[in-house]
Amino acid sequence: MGLFGRAKNLFKGMGTFPEPKVQYYNVVCPLGHRVRGQRTEGYQALRCPACGEGVFVLPLSPLPEPIAPARSAMRRARVEPSGVVVDEGPVELHDPGEVTVEMERDDRQADAEIIWEDDQADGAEDLAAKAPQPDVDKIARDRRRSAAKRAPAQPEAAAATRGGRKPDRRVALDEPEIEERRPRRRPSRPLVVFSVVALLVVGTVALRTWRSRRQQYPLVAELGRVEGIPALERGDFDTAYQLLSAAKHAVDSLGGGVEGADKIRQAADEAGVFNSLLPETLEDLLDQAARTNPQAWASRFEDQYQGRAVILDTKIKATPDSAEKRYEVEYLVMPLGEAANFRGAGGARPERTARIDLDDFELFQLAEPKVGDHVVFGARLAQFQFDAAGGSWVVRFQPKSGVFIQHNKALETLGWPSAADVVAEPGGP
Repeated sequence: MGLFGRAKNLFKGMGTFPEPKVQYYNVVCPLGHRVRGQRTEGYQALRCPACGEGVFVLPLSPLPEPIAPARSAMRRARVEPSGVVVDEGPVELHDPGEVTVEMERDDRQADAEIIWEDDQADGAEDLAAKAPQPDVDKIARDRRRSAAKRAPAQPEAAAATRGGRKPDRRVALDEPEIEERRPRRRPSRPLVVFSVVALLVVGTVALRTWRSRRQQYPLVAELGRVEGIPALERGDFDTAYQLLSAAKHAVDSLGGGVEGADKIRQAADEAGVFNSLLPETLEDLLDQAARTNPQAWASRFEDQYQGRAVILDTKIKATPDSAEKRYEVEYLVMPLGEAANFRGAGGARPERTARIDLDDFELFQLAEPKVGDHVVFGARLAQFQFDAAGGSWVVRFQPKSGVFIQHNKALETLGWPSAADVVAEPGGP
């Protein structure tokens, strides 16, 4: 568009506005009379010339007439009314000037039939005959075909009021609701992947750690044989127990396929006994038990002495093949100072004694020593209690805690006589 076209449009905009066209109204009064006329600048409150009912007419619209759209009009957005309400008071009606009145004839049929309570008895039979009957078989088939769908609800008759009367209410069939099954939520795929990766990482680390330790097992076993056993013989029981217990575990893990496997296991068991020796003798425990209440003694023994180890040097007195039908040793726990008198010629047995009960002791059951065999063994205490039936105290060991003591040098560090100083008794080994 050139300069001339722009100037032409400018002059057109500056021109005078055209006079507004005449606008007409076409409304219907409450009794159905159509009233037509011309709109004014203000609203009009008119009386219907035919019946005298009030008719309200909007004023002249200042907006130009809209152009009919080429397509169907879009739905207009709902405009919420303003919260401010202005009360102008009653509006005075006046007769219109020039209007046209037409009588509206309503030939439309009622949307629904209204049944009044006073006519219910007369028209009940006709209503029942006219009402559509539900097809029960069809509903049952539909339910079986689709359990997730609901059966169609029965239509209800429209209700209206007139003159304060209540219309008859029809009750629709109460159809049972069918519960829809919700699909199970599957776990998130990233979570599953993360869990699998974490398990793989943990498994890989554990496998590498196990392989690394297994490669070190021969070195651990060799360290226990070279350093652990000498530490046991020189009386360093803490060091010996640490080295030999780890070496025994390595030997067992390798299936015993290392040099000196049996010696390592034997030394480890002895180190466990030496490292947990009872700080007192069994004779001291007998004196304490005799001077203490039985209940108090049981509690003290459990707290201070149970699980501690003792070493006995004695001979086998009886076996299951003998008349006693059980293992017995010659060692008898007696009060301090009375043991020498009892073992001397013609000595009387003290009133308080404690015998060693070996009924469930697995060391002798596996080794099967003979009567008269000399044994030096260690074991852990399990019980030290009074036997009312036998009239004496009884000492019991933990069944699987027994071990024969073979490292005499370890005993010598505790003050025991050496093998060279021991004088063999007559008939002894």
